[in-house]
This record gives sequence, C-alpha cells and structure tokens, in this order.
Amino acid sequence: MKKREYVLLGLLTIFLVFSTFYGYMQSRKIGEFRLFLKELKQKSDVQMGRIETLKEYRFNEVILNGTNMHADFSVVDIWENKKKMSEVISDNTLILRYSEMHCEVCVDSIVKKLNVYKDSIGLQNIVLLTTSQNFGYMRRFKKINSIPFGIYNMDEALDSVLVDIGMPYLFVYSTLSKRINNVFVPQKEAPQLTDEYLHSILMKYYMD
Repeated sequence: MKKREYVLLGLLTIFLVFSTFYGYMQSRKIGEFRLFLKELKQKSDVQMGRIETLKEYRFNEVILNGTNMHADFSVVDIWENKKKMSEVISDNTLILRYSEMHCEVCVDSIVKKLNVYKDSIGLQNIVLLTTSQNFGYMRRFKKINSIPFGIYNMDEALDSVLVDIGMPYLFVYSTLSKRINNVFVPQKEAPQLTDEYLHSILMKYYMD
C-alpha cells in the first residue's frame, strides 16, 4: 500500500514540477511577447513621427516654392550697413534663410556643408539671410563657423515674404523671374539629403 502511495506521490510531484515549469515558460513567453509588442510600438511611433516631420517639411517646401520676392527689399550686413537686395545677390543665388532661434546644431551643419561648396558654387552665389537684433552675435557666428560668404539681417518687409517656418531652409533666388525656387528644408536625421540637394543645385545652376 505504501509503495502505491509513494508512486502516486512521485507522480503528483512530477506533475506539480512540470506544471510549475510549464507555467513559468508560458509566463516567460507572454512577457517576451509583450516586450516585443512594446518595442514594435515604439519603433512604429518613431517611424510615424519621422513621416509626420517629413510631411511637414515637404508641405513647407511646396508652399514656399515660387514665392515672389522683389530685389528692392532692404538688408543690413554684419557691420550694420543698409543695402538693397539687388546689391548683394545676383541671378540664381543660393540662399539659406535661418534664425538664431532655430536649432543651432542644424544651422551649423548646413553652414559646414555650404562651406564645402563655396568654391564650386562660388562665394558670390551663396548668401545667408537671418533675423537678429544682435549684430555682435551675427559677427561671432560668422567668425566661429569660418563663413566666407555674406550674412545679412532682413527687414520686416522681407521677413514677411521669407517667413520663419521654425527651421532653416535653402532656396535659389532668380532675379529674372523674381521668384524663389528649389526650396529645401534640411533634415537633421538625414544629412545625406542635404548633400544630394546641394549637388543637384550645383549641377543645375553652376556647371557650364
């Protein structure tokens, strides 16, 4: 009788151990699956965020492209000398419109890329337009970033045309059509797109 009890006890023990192990494995699988779903959602949220940002960039490019801009607007250089736009730009000038309130790393990155193209595009064909109340800051910015091309502060009239979209953007200005063309909003997450843009602008406007 005792032998039978021992067998039953042994089988019960084995069953309990197996049940505990099975429960543990199932719980672990459920935990891993939940973690997988959480990571998948996080990746999906990141991708959706990037898509929304990209949509915003492309929307701004479409809205700004073709904007009329007369060359008789006034600008002020870093030494506070007032000039007409027609004095500082020529036909098909590549312009960076930025603000000191924009992402500093973003602006610095674009300026570095423009420096790479200063010889192939030409110093006379690259201009930076900004809105600043501090000309000392503009001079320091030019010195720190070793900027060889002109930086000019916009008046309110020009600022109302080249609207601040909360991020820097590039475009080519045609003095003949008096329009801004090839608007491009650089993406911090995809710097290679800025390289491709600048190369395409070089090939389109500055190569004989």
